[in-house]
Amino acid sequence: MKIVKLVFALAFISLLMAGRHPFYVSTTEIEYIAKSKEVGIAFKTFPDDLEETIRIFAGKKIDLSSKNKSENNQLISAYLQKHLSIEINRSKKELNFLGYEIDKEAIWIYFNIQKINSIKEMKITSDVMYEYKPEQTNIIHVNLKGNTSSFKLNSPNKEVLISN
Repeated sequence: MKIVKLVFALAFISLLMAGRHPFYVSTTEIEYIAKSKEVGIAFKTFPDDLEETIRIFAGKKIDLSSKNKSENNQLISAYLQKHLSIEINRSKKELNFLGYEIDKEAIWIYFNIQKINSIKEMKITSDVMYEYKPEQTNIIHVNLKGNTSSFKLNSPNKEVLISN
């Protein structure tokens, strides 16, 4: 029995070391900062999944850890602008791409929306990476006026509506 457990443990460790993971998930954190009249957006996922998604989207292979940040920025921004959108008070807002960083086994991508005086209603649409993995889960956390709401989206569901 110990040999079976050892073999299973070694196989599991090998799978982890190979860079594969058994689930496909992203997290989007959205926060309204009333003082600066700005919405901050932080998107987090696995870099290898995003690279493959962008390869499908743009027909081009990218390496997020490479020094070609300018091209990576353009491709990441174009992809997320198409697959992640925010409407505030029934008006679609442009996401201003701020950049990205690799943090161990994750990539963080940052956006903001400026000049937001108040939020009565926010609609978030996210079908990020659904075309890559239909089993993709997109978790969305929204912090408005100190109240945090969390949502889980799986294909084909892609919209969240919050009324204040």
